Amino acid sequence: MCGIAGFTFPAGDAAAPAIHADRLRRMTASIKHRGPDAQRALLLDGAALGHARLSIVDLASGHQPMRDEATGLTVVFNGEIFNHVELREQLSGAYAFRTRSDTEVILAAFLTWGIDCVRRFEGQWAFALWDPRDRTLWMSRDRVGICPLFYAQLPGGHLAFASEAKALFAGGLVTPALDARGLKQTFQLWAPVAPRTSFEGVSLLPPAHVAKWRDGTLTLQRYWDLDFGVTPDAADAPRLLEELGAVLDRAVRLRLRADVPVAAYLSGGLDSSLLCALAQEQLGGTLRTFSVGFAHARFDERTHQAAVAEQLRTEHRVVEMRDGDIGALVPGVIFHAEQAMMRSAPAPFLRLSGWVRDQGIKVVLTGEGSDEMFLGYDLFKETQVRQFWARQPASKYRPLLLRRLYPTLSVSQQNVELLREFFGTGLETPDALGFSHLVRWGNSGRILRFLAPEFAAKVADEDPVASVLATVPDAVAKWRPLARAQYLEARTLLSGYLLSAQGDRMLLGNAVEGRFPFLDTSVMEFAARVPERLRLRGLDEKHLLKRFAKGRVPASILERSKFPYRAPIAGALVGPDAPAWARELLAPEAVAATGVFDARKVERLVAKLRAPNSAESEADTMALFAVASTQLLAHHFLKPRPVPQADVDAVQLEAA
Repeated sequence: MCGIAGFTFPAGDAAAPAIHADRLRRMTASIKHRGPDAQRALLLDGAALGHARLSIVDLASGHQPMRDEATGLTVVFNGEIFNHVELREQLSGAYAFRTRSDTEVILAAFLTWGIDCVRRFEGQWAFALWDPRDRTLWMSRDRVGICPLFYAQLPGGHLAFASEAKALFAGGLVTPALDARGLKQTFQLWAPVAPRTSFEGVSLLPPAHVAKWRDGTLTLQRYWDLDFGVTPDAADAPRLLEELGAVLDRAVRLRLRADVPVAAYLSGGLDSSLLCALAQEQLGGTLRTFSVGFAHARFDERTHQAAVAEQLRTEHRVVEMRDGDIGALVPGVIFHAEQAMMRSAPAPFLRLSGWVRDQGIKVVLTGEGSDEMFLGYDLFKETQVRQFWARQPASKYRPLLLRRLYPTLSVSQQNVELLREFFGTGLETPDALGFSHLVRWGNSGRILRFLAPEFAAKVADEDPVASVLATVPDAVAKWRPLARAQYLEARTLLSGYLLSAQGDRMLLGNAVEGRFPFLDTSVMEFAARVPERLRLRGLDEKHLLKRFAKGRVPASILERSKFPYRAPIAGALVGPDAPAWARELLAPEAVAATGVFDARKVERLVAKLRAPNSAESEADTMALFAVASTQLLAHHFLKPRPVPQADVDAVQLEAA
């Protein structure tokens, strides 16, 4: 993974080359943390391209921007094309390769197949490709949105792009301002709905899209989509287990390709444990694993992590997190994530990636995507129960099935009524497209009660749920309930939050690349064909995956209940060890100055959560973190901070 940045400008604009060069160098320097190994920039006639490199494949000759001398075609690329070896063999007869890099494979593939080449790529990528033959800038992003790619349409019909929005600000191409609609979407959906972002004038290329800019016109086109509406595979479980083993083995094998060591994150859950088992087998027993532990027992999974590491005999290391550590990390989290959040969960990952990098590791395997593909989340089980309940909405007993998902729920008559009120939303329309997510979105939406009146009025016509549902293809509405739920989960939480705010940004904040075998195209398409009864058997999640993992991971991992990953919030922000920034930015005058939240309501919330032995609710802690992260977002980006001149000077500028 790396960082890319650039912009177009009028052809023959010889009057301002120094301005373009300085702008490009500042943009590239601003994302040095993504690629500290080399920063290079190239000025062409009409386009400026910058690259911050994290050297993983072809360390000696894979430098970017990379140009095809015969045509002038030039690319900057963030990510990995994992099947580049196989593609190189297909292309070698038509293209004379000069390097071993996957970057050059993109050039060769484009020259051979055009932009449709992206359909042949297996990997995670965001690239921009300048074709001087027709003065076109092409951009593309991987199928599920692992690699980010922001863009801004500039005065005069030109375009700028970057791996992070801060590069657009550093180049002076966009004046930073918070996007009110993007914030409202974040508070309810956990992330803005692409192409909208947290900032006015900055757009995000949606996953699985290509974009074409020519003569001042930008067009976007989707080249792939998740399809959970396919006819389930009629094969029996033994055959499906064999096929699952084949696609997972290939997915892991491809992601172990690197010219540097590849390690793995080990959470202690099924997904990361299984990936570690497969990787350890393929690496011949040399896998290194890394985990987060918590001093607070409520969040800690070290016992399970240790059991896996011991059975697999990995070289295992753990970094421990305390409440005070979380609070100290949050400013860096928001600086890298560039969006507001409702959870502190990304903070330990920022610490972990820094610690992993200190151990000399640049690449890690992680287990994201398995829950979405193999029906692992409680949300899917909740959907099953609520669909069953909706057939007899007045039933006294059907809602009590939710106790099997959430054992802490009380069974008193009063709380049964509260349960009905909380989980019963939408029961009258169980076939509605968003039915599966109404409870979560309603819970998150409580944050909107804390908005300042003026801000709320400004976005009163913005309906976040309608915004996301409007992006869903019509065909999805005809799918099975769980298939609809999977699609929405992948479109919202997976892409917008888990792979970005908690994934790419926390990894690349310390120049570590994450690789996600469960998001291999073959694995995703296989999972979509597996009958739901073999993925979610009753209320037993990931049934087929567990059967495959039997004997490969400790029995205790297969038998443990699903353990949602969380990190402390209230103690980290308003507890005894709360950092100074939290006291300053959560103060009423600071909240009022930003203008997003109601200062008096926030003051009461802080007092409530600060009180000894306060009974903190999830809604309260989510609201607190939403306020704190929004305050940090404004603090980091609304007051421009120059890129250190030493970093700018370190960018190697080349001329065509």
